[in-house]
Amino acid sequence: MIDRAHVVTDKEQTDPYAGSSLVPMLLVGLALTLIGMIAALTLS
Repeated sequence: MIDRAHVVTDKEQTDPYAGSSLVPMLLVGLALTLIGMIAALTLS
């Protein structure tokens, strides 16, 4: 049996709520949150 990777269509790629784009958005949001917290601590 051959496992096939999920093919991302153009519609899914542009859809911000597609499952494949949620993980990078969550990681970027987490990184920006941590950077903002560190910046707030250093400025206070």
